[in-house]
Amino acid sequence: MEISEYEQLFLSEAQEILNSSNNVLVELEKEPADTALLNELFRHSHTLKSMAQSMGYEEISKLTHSMEAALALLRSGRLKAEKDTLDLLFNSLDTLSALVEKAGKGDTKRIKVTPLVERFQEIASALPEEERKSIKERKPNSKPADPDRRYTREGQSETQTVRVPLTQLDILMDIAGELLINRIRLAQISQTIEDTSLEEAVTQMSRLTSQLQDEMMQVRLVPLEYIFTPYNRLVRDMAVDQNKEVDLLIEGGDIGLDRGIQDEINEPLLHLLKNAVIHGIEGPEERGRLKKPVRGKIRLIAGRERNFVVIALSDDGRGIDIEEIKEIAVKSGIITGEELAALTPKEVVMLTTTPGYSRVKKVTEAAGRGVGLNASRIKVESFGGTLNIDTRPNEGTTFTIKLPLTMAIVQAMLVGIADETYCIPLSYIAETIKISQKEIKTMEHHEVISYRDTVLPIIRLRDKFGFPSSKRQLPASEITIRVPEMPVVVVEAGSKMVGLVVDSLLGQQETVIKPLTGMLEGIKGASGATILGTGRVALIVDVPALF
Repeated sequence: MEISEYEQLFLSEAQEILNSSNNVLVELEKEPADTALLNELFRHSHTLKSMAQSMGYEEISKLTHSMEAALALLRSGRLKAEKDTLDLLFNSLDTLSALVEKAGKGDTKRIKVTPLVERFQEIASALPEEERKSIKERKPNSKPADPDRRYTREGQSETQTVRVPLTQLDILMDIAGELLINRIRLAQISQTIEDTSLEEAVTQMSRLTSQLQDEMMQVRLVPLEYIFTPYNRLVRDMAVDQNKEVDLLIEGGDIGLDRGIQDEINEPLLHLLKNAVIHGIEGPEERGRLKKPVRGKIRLIAGRERNFVVIALSDDGRGIDIEEIKEIAVKSGIITGEELAALTPKEVVMLTTTPGYSRVKKVTEAAGRGVGLNASRIKVESFGGTLNIDTRPNEGTTFTIKLPLTMAIVQAMLVGIADETYCIPLSYIAETIKISQKEIKTMEHHEVISYRDTVLPIIRLRDKFGFPSSKRQLPASEITIRVPEMPVVVVEAGSKMVGLVVDSLLGQQETVIKPLTGMLEGIKGASGATILGTGRVALIVDVPALF
């Protein structure tokens, strides 16, 4: 086989090795004498060097060779893991990442590794002559390794594990979705035709398509460590930039989440990590005054709750000052003093996720534009998730993100509005209730109802989507006689809750989400569409956009 056929596999594995190497190096910086970490970093360098040689990437091979030789001296104890050496290793990993990225574009020559190689030699030059030879005399193996052997893992045949492009999985998921739509249509047809054989066939098809869906969803689930792995290096670099000492503890990296959602949720998590390092964790002196450990801690913990993944990111920093939030929110024009007085403490904290909120007075590359938390909330909610914030003064802050396992197929409630059907994802629904017209009151030009000892605003979806108004002007004495109770779907997103008034409830159904494109892309209040068993198209309500 041609070596070029292994290029994508090389790029993928090389990036995994570099991510792992960064994590090991971050730990080595804390424990310079840990030989186990040195051994692991040496293995990573050796593996990447062999891979680069087999692919003919000379610059990557040359730099990893110098790293490997220096790490050999570190392992033997003849060279100490001092700051200059560790910084050089960090810089080398950054350069290797750039080289791997360029390798995918066939352009590695523009990045020169000679200065780094010379620096490794300079560090070794302080050693006795016989020990310097270990760097100078060791030459990279010029004979390319057998790529077939390079990419066959020891003790594992190639047929046991394969790498599949995400686009192919998307196509298979689309086909599974189409099967689901046709299964629903067949089920409805079988209900109108009394045929035992047809009913049995539909039952069998339902079982098989459900099994296919489940397997496809499992295939698309990728361990969260796919995006978690680079975070240790990110936190380390940001802490150094902020003159702080911060440790990142990660748990639940083996929890699976749809790869497509992971790619999109990575940015919000990066925003939250930056927020924790910049705003949450105090500097060493302040932590000393508060009698806290000098090194701050950030915990990133993932877990499963039924069909959801919950990611909690917490720090042991200063927490969020509620009074400061109020002051900034009013000064920034985000909210008025009167509106602020009506908010609960939790709602006040969520003001930090509104556009334009920022407590940083000077804009820097890392922060200060007031878009980080707002962008994070919008992105999370766009996937049917929620973002909550819990904070305690001088104890820390916890950001909790709740996400569906997948967005390709979701459970939804079908509701009738006029002569159309709409879908509301079950992940947003708290419950359904029925109300009468006389229960609706007006408060500050908004319709509300009494709900569980609170005031719940309501939205009439007829009005929202441009249908003739559902409001009926009748004498109070006739309301209970002539107007039936109206169904209300109580939905919540984040800390907000609202009641959606609909004409009818049509039951629950699995729905395949299709994106809105072209002229339909700008429809407000709709996040996508699906095809019902009748063959008609139904819009999926974008619940967060209604608030």
